[in-house]
Amino acid sequence: MKLVSSLGLSVSIASTVLIAAVGAESPGTVINFTSLDKGQNYRVHGTLYLPEKSPAPCPAVVVVHGTMGIDSRGAFYRTAILNAGIAFFEVDFRTGIYSSAFDRPKPQVLVPLGFAALKELRKLPSIDPGRIAIMGFSMGGHLTVGEAFEANRKAWMGSEKGFAAHVAFYPVCKVFLTQSDCQMTGAPMIIFYGTEDSYGEGKNVPAFKSLLREKYNFEVTTVEYPGAQHGFNRDAPAMSYRDPAAIGWKGHMAWDANAANDSLTRTVDFLRKALAAK
Repeated sequence: MKLVSSLGLSVSIASTVLIAAVGAESPGTVINFTSLDKGQNYRVHGTLYLPEKSPAPCPAVVVVHGTMGIDSRGAFYRTAILNAGIAFFEVDFRTGIYSSAFDRPKPQVLVPLGFAALKELRKLPSIDPGRIAIMGFSMGGHLTVGEAFEANRKAWMGSEKGFAAHVAFYPVCKVFLTQSDCQMTGAPMIIFYGTEDSYGEGKNVPAFKSLLREKYNFEVTTVEYPGAQHGFNRDAPAMSYRDPAAIGWKGHMAWDANAANDSLTRTVDFLRKALAAK
């Protein structure tokens, strides 16, 4: 299989599943917190995993699920990220908020939740407050990009800095193409997507990349997987479903081992570099 990077390079990869070292993660700790938007009254939680052999304070990544809630996607990346010395905070932004794609809140509603998770981690002595990234899948990927807009950071963080890096998987970029203000915070960002994505990412991600470069002088790294579909890193049987955000309301997800394993390697490498101690 050939992979096309944002630099236009084709890279051959093996189909071997990557196995991370055993014994690199602590038992998860549940942390409860609330939205920064007090009008929402959302009480949410996340599970924090700390790397065993990383000196404190360590960097961290907030991980946000897709519309269906927490599934195998977060777990697929967790051990490798922990082995890189990065804490893993997987949040639940579904329970008590919505039940399906048809009552899912508008993307802007979730923005203060993402920044609330950032503020929560900054309270912990085990976490380096200046080295916290965000990563998400589909709906969570959309939020990951949304947290990078300077207007959102300023609205919810004031004078505080936002996330140090952003890792977005197929973030449904169509909305961003008509957004009036896409000025970014400047934190590095990488977007993974497949050409056969049922939400149009095959065309929309490259268009968004061009928009950011030409209008805002911001270079986002993109990794395209030819033939891959939405949810290519969801290790479960393929499924079709209805979602108003998908083309013709027809969403489809299918596992792609080559794309998933390549994205695992690239994600860890990106986070390791972006969250390196200064």
